[in-house]
Amino acid sequence: MGTIVRSLRGLCYVFVAFLLSACSEIPPALSALDDYQSRVANTLELEPIVYHPKSCPKLPDTRDLRVQVPRVSVSLLDSWRLDQCAAGQLIAQRNSALGKLEEGISRYFTDLQLTQAMQICVTALEQAGEAQLAKRLASALQEKQHTLAASKQLAIATDDALRHSLRFAPTTLAAPDDAAFANALASLDHVLAVLQEPAQQPTQVSRGQLEVALEQLHQSDYLPRLWRSLHALDAYIQQLSPLTEDLVRLAGCSSKGRPQRAEVLHTVFLKFFIANVQPELAGYTRQGYLVNERLEELAAVSEQAALKDYLQQLMQLTERLNERSKHHVEPWQRFFAACDFTPG
Repeated sequence: MGTIVRSLRGLCYVFVAFLLSACSEIPPALSALDDYQSRVANTLELEPIVYHPKSCPKLPDTRDLRVQVPRVSVSLLDSWRLDQCAAGQLIAQRNSALGKLEEGISRYFTDLQLTQAMQICVTALEQAGEAQLAKRLASALQEKQHTLAASKQLAIATDDALRHSLRFAPTTLAAPDDAAFANALASLDHVLAVLQEPAQQPTQVSRGQLEVALEQLHQSDYLPRLWRSLHALDAYIQQLSPLTEDLVRLAGCSSKGRPQRAEVLHTVFLKFFIANVQPELAGYTRQGYLVNERLEELAAVSEQAALKDYLQQLMQLTERLNERSKHHVEPWQRFFAACDFTPG
């Protein structure tokens, strides 16, 4: 019995150790930063600083952003008489089983196409002498045009692919990936082009291009993981402040001469921060500034205060990380001066 108890106790210890190691794992984007700070702490004979996750901003719930879009209808008899117009085909498509399931930006895209097709159809009916039918369709067109603004807001609020791209992922990126980022950005550009398109002009993005872009945004985790990376890096650099706030004194450069500890710190900073951490920070912030331009465009077409506020929080991630990185280097600049190291 004692052997069994000891065996079970040993298994429990192993399990607990496994849980602790799992909990203490840092996100992939922080790997270089964590390696750098542990070397600095070891040189200064301080305890390494353990990363503590910080809560992320939350994308507003769909139910809090929903918009009522008035329904516009064309009589069944009139829709049958429109079979020679593109509008008639689009009306039939919208009334089909699949059409009724269409949501988000795809549905808004159909609304844009429908209003443009209805305008062409009204002109064709007038020229064909169908004055009464043209009049009824023109009236429905005017009602439909008045609903487009609300339809756009509903699309922005509820589109699954767009919302996926704006959420924080559970984990970070391992490193900035320019190719994956370019693909995500191109998909977002197609979506924005549809949302920015004037209702009276033919869309410059085809339905096929839009559907591919939405599918890629829905399947890709690059942007969600980029938000998480920017957020986690900012939080960790902030948590590292106590490590460097008294760097000059702890390095021993407050008196004459340059101690060995200062030489080691100098090497650690150049080899692990300048060579490893700084390029990754630059890669993340460069991508952050580029995607911020798209977030500004999205905020410009959104009329919902809660969503605009969330987009502003996403845009602040990059600027905050950039400023935090500059602030982190300041104690090192004082260290270089006090220890008489040549910059670079």
